[in-house]
Amino acid sequence: MKIVTDAAANLPAEKAARFGVEVVPFQITFLGKTYRDGVDITPDQLYRLYTDHPNEFPITSQPSAGDFVQVYERYNEEDILSVHLSSGLSGTYLSAEAAAHLVSNERVTVVDSKTVGPALGWMVEIAAHGVKLGWSKDRILEAMKQMKENSITMVSFSDLKYLIHSGRVSHLQSIMASLLRIKPIIGMNDTDGRYSSLGQELTMSKVVRKMTDLVMAKVGNQKIRLQLMHGNNLQGVDILRTGITRIFDCVEEALVPVTPVLGAHAGPTVIGLAAMPMQVSDALLR
Repeated sequence: MKIVTDAAANLPAEKAARFGVEVVPFQITFLGKTYRDGVDITPDQLYRLYTDHPNEFPITSQPSAGDFVQVYERYNEEDILSVHLSSGLSGTYLSAEAAAHLVSNERVTVVDSKTVGPALGWMVEIAAHGVKLGWSKDRILEAMKQMKENSITMVSFSDLKYLIHSGRVSHLQSIMASLLRIKPIIGMNDTDGRYSSLGQELTMSKVVRKMTDLVMAKVGNQKIRLQLMHGNNLQGVDILRTGITRIFDCVEEALVPVTPVLGAHAGPTVIGLAAMPMQVSDALLR
């Protein structure tokens, strides 16, 4: 079985290669030039463009059904499990579904992760792990479901102009928050896979305290698997790390910049995390 995902899983190229996962890129257009996320442009290069052109905004586009057909046809002798960014945030899942019907719906299973970023990457990881161990498709699907149900993802921003421009949140509310210098905390709605407001704070220290409380409410006082992420905000992510590790016993994975297609909407000030009980992760990956 071949595992396919998209760039919103935030898998570095070396990790995707180690897992044997095919990553389908999004496209980002900036000043009339189009780049493939993770192929033609890195997060650092995207934020350099932001710095050089502060009044310009990127345009993103999801992979087309044709893009997925090309990938699926490369593995026409294998069953395919295609795991994607939440359908509540993008039409990528629908593109993959359309491609599956065009190729052979019986051998391609498309999964709506209802999440984004490292939590999606963890779902992809357990799928690849299951393939390596010869698990059945049903067992892999159940393991992915457990990864999703036990994880929490959230981000916060200091500069909301990129999020406002993306149209992913209410324009008026975002403008008011920006004027008041409020820092929103955004997570995932488990029901529809859309962004969900988890609160708003005036200072970064209060943002970190709120995030810590939300992780505690999700997992309790357990050892956690932790993935921190940021746009171009090392100072902010260091504050977040200090706050989280003061409360939790953490197994922290290597810090990652958010992938360019997510950074295009979030902007350089974004910081965030994905967390889940380490005991659950270990049990699934044993």
